[in-house]
Amino acid sequence: MTFDNDFPALKSSTYFNTAYVGLMSRSLYEFRSNFEKNYLLNADQYKIDAYDRLDQTHATIAAFIGSKKEQTYFVSNFSAGIRFVLDSFPKGSNVLYLKDDYHSLVEALEERDFNHFGLSIEERIEEKIGQALTQNKFHALVISIVQFTHGLKIDFDFLHHIKEKYPKLLIVGDATQHIGTDLFDFESSPFDAVVCSGYKWLLAGFGNGFIALSDHFFAETNLSREDFYQKVFSGHFNILGAASLVFALEYLKANDFEKLVEKNKVLSQNLISELTNIGWIPEYHQRKPQSSIVSISTDEAVLNQLQDQGIRASYRGKYLRFSMHFYNSNEEIEKLITLLKQSITV
Repeated sequence: MTFDNDFPALKSSTYFNTAYVGLMSRSLYEFRSNFEKNYLLNADQYKIDAYDRLDQTHATIAAFIGSKKEQTYFVSNFSAGIRFVLDSFPKGSNVLYLKDDYHSLVEALEERDFNHFGLSIEERIEEKIGQALTQNKFHALVISIVQFTHGLKIDFDFLHHIKEKYPKLLIVGDATQHIGTDLFDFESSPFDAVVCSGYKWLLAGFGNGFIALSDHFFAETNLSREDFYQKVFSGHFNILGAASLVFALEYLKANDFEKLVEKNKVLSQNLISELTNIGWIPEYHQRKPQSSIVSISTDEAVLNQLQDQGIRASYRGKYLRFSMHFYNSNEEIEKLITLLKQSITV
């Protein structure tokens, strides 16, 4: 399965940077161009049609992530969505989080009147969270499912365990670096809320994302579904973004999303193995589960050398971050490893 023709950027670079920005497909570009013609030609009908479609938009998102349609909400991005969720918490809530988590998540927490309990990110993060929960009574744990710097993925079995042990605890997840890389079923997950942007792994372009909420979330916050809906849709929404997200989700389904997920996992494991073979041990390479982000601890000069050779990746914190998606290939991994070997000897 090759996607070279549908992702023109692959012809000009070796793209290991989906964790920063997912590629736009030619299919999405053509869809968006045609979609905007409705605004050009029909003016107000463009907005009327978008509101008429909103229920179906939520149904499409809910079907993809296994959430309830009436508890799933389109938003323009993660940063707006997480603030809608956190505004549902009472002032003075005890909130547990990771201090080095995604900056927009941390900022959203720290700008609110909560009691903040921040942990440092370590390989045994589940153990540290477990210890913190025994020492204080928390209203919520707020955490990225996959850490954006190095790809550490939280253990869902652990989260299920703490949900059983602390049944009133709300678990809120930033799903942006997870959904699109793996299968996800919100209803059977340990999360009470997930918020996700669509421009990375879902390849939906900018201006879209979603929130999904559990029954437990509404019970603990004393909010109604209608109240939350009114909060999210108090103004107009990104009509092109919503249509693009629906298109992208249907694109992934049409291309056998389960097989795309398996390809992601194989490519990520291959990269981990190849890096290990040349003595550049990826961060958290022995953890289960793995994410689609593979990072090595090095300085930014290595990234500059790779960029000179057409490799697109990112430097986050102290990590050189590679993110594997289904449009990548083993041949690209071989190219990367060859260049990294050269950088070692320089």
